Amino acid sequence: MRRAGTGRKITPGLIIAVLAFAGSVVLIGLQFGRNPGIGQAAQQTGDDGAGAAGRVATGPFRAGEDVFARFGSMWTATSRIEELERENRELQSWRELAERLAERNARYEALLRMPADSFGDGADIESSIAAQLVLDSGGPFTRTLVANAGADHGVRIGFIAVNENGLVGRVVSVGRRSSRVLMLDDYNSRIPVMGEASRVRAVLAGQATQAPELITGPYQLQAPRLDFIVGAESLREGERVVTSGDGGLYPRGLPVGVARRSGDGQWRVALSVASRPIDFVRLIPFIGAEDPEAAPADGGEPPLNTQSSVASVGRDVTAAAPTIPSAPPTTTPRPRREPVTQPAATQAPPPAETPPANPEPQPPGPSQ
Repeated sequence: MRRAGTGRKITPGLIIAVLAFAGSVVLIGLQFGRNPGIGQAAQQTGDDGAGAAGRVATGPFRAGEDVFARFGSMWTATSRIEELERENRELQSWRELAERLAERNARYEALLRMPADSFGDGADIESSIAAQLVLDSGGPFTRTLVANAGADHGVRIGFIAVNENGLVGRVVSVGRRSSRVLMLDDYNSRIPVMGEASRVRAVLAGQATQAPELITGPYQLQAPRLDFIVGAESLREGERVVTSGDGGLYPRGLPVGVARRSGDGQWRVALSVASRPIDFVRLIPFIGAEDPEAAPADGGEPPLNTQSSVASVGRDVTAAAPTIPSAPPTTTPRPRREPVTQPAATQAPPPAETPPANPEPQPPGPSQ
């Protein structure tokens, strides 16, 4: 049969299927009412199926969330790694600074712990000035070091540069905030030295490219002549060489190095300061022995003639210097007259010269 207004035909089979489905639903409901366990089992089965279907349906979404979470974690880890690397670089810079400061502190402590005998005899240790040296190739010398302390810090020409290993050099020029130190191996360096055990006098002559040569023969300086004792046969291999103090430029007893005989037979010195880089030194003022003629003991003016002579031998140098007597008063010369012939009895005798009231002793003449 066909209902009016519709295009679908209702068949008896369709009616039977609908009635069967409705009956099944009624029977299931009646069964659940009489036995609640079956209903709960069916409900759990339905929940499990729905959960499985939900998991299957939401699986791609969860996978996407995991991917995005991993990308976020990677981004966070990258930022953290960059931050840690930056902190590591900062710590490295601080570590390098700490190492430099520790090394500088160790050098300063080594300078401060220097025993008093390492400065030589007569050095003013209390007025020493700490300075840092850098190698400099300029100036009129071949081998010099420039110190970062000058006249504003109290440095003067002639200061001695030493470190914990020994003698470094001598200040030859001074600026306001820097000074130039002439090294021992410069061509212009000539230092009076001696063997610490043998007491052999010598001159340490720098040669710039080689170990300084040890001159044991006479050497002519630019000022007065100095004759050095010839005693090279008494010098021993490996003997310690120190400054002798001759000439008054260096204190006596400053460590210089060790005597070595080279292949050509020349004595040379392995410098003590060459064992480590030279960076920090102490600049020490030193005033040698004064010339007794230039600074008399009584505090008066030095004599005009300070040269020794044979006439000074045997003379009492402590007595007061003789004074030069003043010249007697001069008389006004008479006008020249023509001689007049008179009798001898009528001629007046010439006036006698009046001697000075208090004659003063004349200075002794030079002895022959």
